[in-house]
Amino acid sequence: MIYHLTVQAQAVYVDSNTGDNNNPGTKEAPVFSIQKAAEIIRSRDNNIYIMKINPGIYILDSHVPVSTEKEMTNKRIVIEASILPDDISWTPEKMPVILSKSVKGEIPVNYNFVVSFLIDESHVTIRGIKFHGYFYPNTRYFPIARFNKSKTDLLVEQCMFVGDADISQIQAGVIAHGNEVNVDHCVFYKLRNTVVFFLDSGNGIKNGNSLTNSIIYGASQAVWTVSPDKDFKFENNIVSNCRYVWVKNDFNTTKYSINNCVIVNNQYYTGIPDTVRLSPREFEINENNVTKKGEVSLRLTGNDDKPLLFGVDEPLPIDYMHITPGSLGYNMGAGLFKNKKQ
Repeated sequence: MIYHLTVQAQAVYVDSNTGDNNNPGTKEAPVFSIQKAAEIIRSRDNNIYIMKINPGIYILDSHVPVSTEKEMTNKRIVIEASILPDDISWTPEKMPVILSKSVKGEIPVNYNFVVSFLIDESHVTIRGIKFHGYFYPNTRYFPIARFNKSKTDLLVEQCMFVGDADISQIQAGVIAHGNEVNVDHCVFYKLRNTVVFFLDSGNGIKNGNSLTNSIIYGASQAVWTVSPDKDFKFENNIVSNCRYVWVKNDFNTTKYSINNCVIVNNQYYTGIPDTVRLSPREFEINENNVTKKGEVSLRLTGNDDKPLLFGVDEPLPIDYMHITPGSLGYNMGAGLFKNKKQ
């Protein structure tokens, strides 16, 4: 892996409550929109590679291009919450929330879809952000997408993706061509696909891809690997109440491995896409320390047994959308926290 590169200290700050796009983007005078912050990162007229997003709700009118005209040698573009899940002051309400109202067809590809962050650079990190499903449920919405096969090294960590196929669909939380797509310590709730590891960079096989330390609950497809992989890692994940655990394309003959995971109460273990749908299909997966029996329970607002009091703003529990104490997988450490808080 090469994603631990030098990160510059200077950053542009975004605040949907107090920001103004005429501000310089400092911590004391943040800009208002994520699009404006992305323009600053793209510009060659500064040395800013980092975007810090303050707590708030951010509605994107169009996709956010993630790239820069600046030199990228030993540099990294980082888009992250200003307060991260492992910070002492973090609470679930402090995660910046991304909503998209981009129109379908904004990006010229073979079919209409909506993207929040369109990654067009190597060495990019997206960290600590919460993405909600699209307003119209019949829309292919990809919060994070990389369609440039020549780019490498995308790290998505400590993010939360919350959707519902019938109400506010997320087609895939992360979809990306190429190498070194690493998704770590994330929570995926009722998505169609969590991560689609798409086409290779052109040499016929991908390398450096992984999905680790994450909670995947209620997805149609927990993981989809399209092209062959050299060294794919699927480790320390909890997968429950999904339709398919693993989908791969027919031409992908990779023998994958699942290590140290809880995989329970899913309808199908593996599947293969045909022309119009997915079909259950057996293919070989190496398993090491995989639990397949038991129940997984998430901490949701409706199962904390606390009465709702009119006029009282009850904070969300720190382990909201995480495994409840005593439930299968609780001690694994999967979820947003690298330093366990539950």
